[in-house]
Amino acid sequence: MQSLSRPTARPPRLASWTAPRPTPPTRLPVAAAQRKRDASPASSGSWDDVQPPYKTLSGTTSSTAIVRAPTAGPSAPTDRRGELLDDGAAGDSPGNSSPSPFTALLRWWAELPAQYKITVATSLSFVICNMDKVNISVAILAMSRDFGWSPTISGLVQSSFFYGYLLSQIPGGYASSLLGGRKVLPAGVAVWSAATAAVPVLAGTLPGLFLSRALVGLGEGVAPSAATDIVARSIPTEQRSRAISFVFGGLHVGSLLGLLIAPACIERFGWPSVFYLFGGVGLLWTVWWERLMVEVTAQDPELGAALLGSGGTSNTAKQEGQAEADSGTAGHGGHGGVIDAKQPVPWRAFLRNPPLRALGYTHFCNNWFHYTMLAWMPTYFTDALSLDLSHAAQVSLLPPIAAIAASALAGPSADALIARGVPVVTVRKAAQSIAFLGPAACLLAASQLEGSLASVALVTMSLGLASFSLAGLYCNHADLSPRYASVLLGMTNTSGALPGIVGVAFTGLLFDFTGSWGWSLFAPSIFFFLTGTAAYLKWGSASPQDYGEVSNSEPFAVERWLGLAKSTDDDKADKLE
Repeated sequence: MQSLSRPTARPPRLASWTAPRPTPPTRLPVAAAQRKRDASPASSGSWDDVQPPYKTLSGTTSSTAIVRAPTAGPSAPTDRRGELLDDGAAGDSPGNSSPSPFTALLRWWAELPAQYKITVATSLSFVICNMDKVNISVAILAMSRDFGWSPTISGLVQSSFFYGYLLSQIPGGYASSLLGGRKVLPAGVAVWSAATAAVPVLAGTLPGLFLSRALVGLGEGVAPSAATDIVARSIPTEQRSRAISFVFGGLHVGSLLGLLIAPACIERFGWPSVFYLFGGVGLLWTVWWERLMVEVTAQDPELGAALLGSGGTSNTAKQEGQAEADSGTAGHGGHGGVIDAKQPVPWRAFLRNPPLRALGYTHFCNNWFHYTMLAWMPTYFTDALSLDLSHAAQVSLLPPIAAIAASALAGPSADALIARGVPVVTVRKAAQSIAFLGPAACLLAASQLEGSLASVALVTMSLGLASFSLAGLYCNHADLSPRYASVLLGMTNTSGALPGIVGVAFTGLLFDFTGSWGWSLFAPSIFFFLTGTAAYLKWGSASPQDYGEVSNSEPFAVERWLGLAKSTDDDKADKLE
C-alpha cells in the first residue's frame, strides 16, 4: 500500500499545466498552426514573427525539427510546447518564412536601392563583355588546328576585334552623353552578342571571321563610355570609385568565367558551342535590362528620368546635370553627365588639354598590357609550361582571380582616402603608380624565370596590381569633367584600342621572329608601364577642366592648312563685314 501512495506526490507538478486541448496532428503547416494558436484562449501571449533561427524544445537551433516559441506574455505559459514542424512541411507551407537561397536573393534584390540595381546590372554586362572577348583566346587553339593557322594569322584574327572597337569609341561616348548610357549600353550588348553567335557561321573564311569579330568589337566599344555615363548619372562623387571598380571589375569576372567555361564546352561540344552559348547569354541580358528599367523607374522616378538624359522628358534631371557640370562637380545626387545637343562639343579644347592627353597615353599603356595578356595568356601557358588546353585555361584563371581581389580593394581604399581629406589627384596618381610600377617589376622578374611556376605567380601578381587602374585612370574622366565624362572616356579609349590592333598582332609577329615570350609579351608592356607612369605623374590632374570657348574656337594649324576651318581673326573679319 505504501508503494501505491508514492505517485500522489506528483499531481501538484501537473497542476501547473493548463487543461489539455484535443491532441493536434503530429505536424501542422505553419499557417494552420498559427490560426490554431490564435483561436486558443491559452495563447494570449504575443508570438515572435517567423524568423530564423527557430527554437527546438531544448532551446537550441535545429535543421531537422523547428518550433516557434512564445515570447513572455501575461498569460502565456513559459513551458508550453509548440507544434513541431519538419523541413518538408515547412518548405511546402506558404506561411513559412525560412526562405530558400533563391527566395532570399529575390528579397535582397527587391529591397536594393534603384541606383545599386543599375550598378549591378551594368557590371553584369561587363561580365558578358569579357566572356565574349576572351572566348576567342581559348577557342583560337582549336581553330588554329582545324584551319592550319600560324601564330601570325592567329594574332591577326584576335586583333580584328579591335578594328570595330576603335571605330565605336568616340561615337559611343557622344551617343552616351546625348542619349544616355541607359539606351546605348543594351544596343551595344545586342550587337556584340549577335555577332558572337555568328562567329561559327562566318568562320569558314578569314574575311568572314574578321567581320564577325570586328562587329563584336563595334558593340563592345560603346560599353565603357555608356557605363561611365550611367555611373555619373546615378552615383554620387564620394561613392564613385567603388562603383567604377565594381562595374569594371565585371571584366575580370568575365575573364574568369570565360576561361573556366570555354575549355569544357570545346572539349565536349566543339569550339562553335562557346560562341553560341556566350552570344545567347548576352541577348538574354538585353531583355532583362529593359524589364529592369521599368522596375527602376517605378522605384525611383527621378533616377529613371536622369538615366534617360536629354532624350527623356525630365527637365529637372537635365537642369541638375547641367548645374553639376557647370560647378565642376557631380553633385551629391550624382545625376551628372548630361550634354545639350544644341551646344557644340568642344573637341579642340579636349585635344589641347594636357591632363587629357596624358590620360589618353596612360590609357594606351594600360591597355597594351591587358589586351596582349588577355589574347596570348592561354597560348603562353600552353607553350611555356607544356600544358594542354584544359590545364592552360585553368592556370589562366589565376590572374583574373587576383584582379578581382585587387579590384575589391582599390575602389574602397581610394574612396576612404578621399573621405579623409587626401587630395583626389594624389589618390589617382598613387593608384596609377601602383597599377604600372608593380606589374613592371613582376614582368621583369617573370622574363628571367620563363617556363617555371614562379613565372605564373609573377604574371598573376602583375594582373592583380594592374587593377588599381580602376581607382586611377578610369575614375579620372569624371574628375576632369562630369558633364563630358563619357565623351572623354571615348576619346582616351580610342587610343586605348590601338594596342588591341597593333599590340596583339605585333606580339605574334615578334614571337615568330624571337621565339621568346620575354621579348614578345613582357618587354613591350614594361616599356609602356614606365613611360605611362612618367606622363601621368607629370601632366595628370584631377581638377575640373575649363573646356570653354577660348581653347575651342581657335582652329589647329593643320585645319587651316587643309582649309577645313577659319582662324579666329577670319571669323572676326566676317562679322565686321
